[in-house]
Amino acid sequence: MRYEIRVIGSAGQGSLLAAYVLAQAGVEDGYHVTQTATYGAAMRSGTSMGDVVISNEPIDFPKVIDLDAIIIQSQEAYDEMVGGKPVRLDPECGDKNADILVKVKDGAIVVFDADLVKCDLEANRYKLIPAPIARTATEVVGKRQTMNIVALGVLCEALKDSVAPISEEAFVKAIEKAVPSRFVELNKKAFAEGLKIAKEAVK
Repeated sequence: MRYEIRVIGSAGQGSLLAAYVLAQAGVEDGYHVTQTATYGAAMRSGTSMGDVVISNEPIDFPKVIDLDAIIIQSQEAYDEMVGGKPVRLDPECGDKNADILVKVKDGAIVVFDADLVKCDLEANRYKLIPAPIARTATEVVGKRQTMNIVALGVLCEALKDSVAPISEEAFVKAIEKAVPSRFVELNKKAFAEGLKIAKEAVK
């Protein structure tokens, strides 16, 4: 089993930290894991992304080939993933004109912020999971900067039916190891709130 996940967002949204926490959670659950990061300058945009490969066997190639799951945190990140040519919800477009995510498998889990990301993806092609991620971080957790960890809570729920589930306990342990001690409880709350909104979003 090889399972590939990407976290992508705009500068300041903590995509790389989220990928690091995700990778650490995979390790906590006993998987073989690799993590790679690409920063805005290398992508010629303001986006950054963290890629994680999870396997139950040693990983021979550390970079992603075809993504099984992705978290998209901003419109800029979405535009990056469709090669900069989004359809923009044109009502005249049918399914055959829908956007296609680059290097993402058919059937992949696509977690995205329902308020920040406007997309035109075919529901029959991907498992689409829109959730109020940034709004939950701001209004419930009390700090917008935790939206990346809220998103991990949504992803954790979505992965439960996949071939590479990662336990809630593993994510909590990863947060404790990856986040400065003074922010651990805040981020654990963010993760818990992500799990809550996922119950509604993941159907």
